[in-house]
Amino acid sequence: MVSDTPQTDPIVPDDTLGDYHAFEDPVQDQLLGLILALGAEVWVLRDRLHLLEHALADLGVDPQARIEDLARDEERLDAMQQDRAAFMTRFMRAVRNDGAGEPLSRVEPFRGAAI
Repeated sequence: MVSDTPQTDPIVPDDTLGDYHAFEDPVQDQLLGLILALGAEVWVLRDRLHLLEHALADLGVDPQARIEDLARDEERLDAMQQDRAAFMTRFMRAVRNDGAGEPLSRVEPFRGAAI
């Protein structure tokens, strides 16, 4: 039987999902959102990496061997470490919510040493 009483449980979203809160504490809600966004991004990256590896293999390239070769390039490694440090700075600013960081959605892809 469907009730006409409005739902007040914070765990259950309303019809719009815009006011959905898994936790009463907004900090916990923000952390959950962060974890879910990162998890979704990792999944998309895994899918794309898998497809890219198969596409390279179809072209006769051994992706694992090529990655190992590229990983020995000191210039590339330095550029990747600088990119990682810059990303973590922006990431931690977003986590602290101090407004000083560039939104993570605007983070440029790695453009270090050419492959």
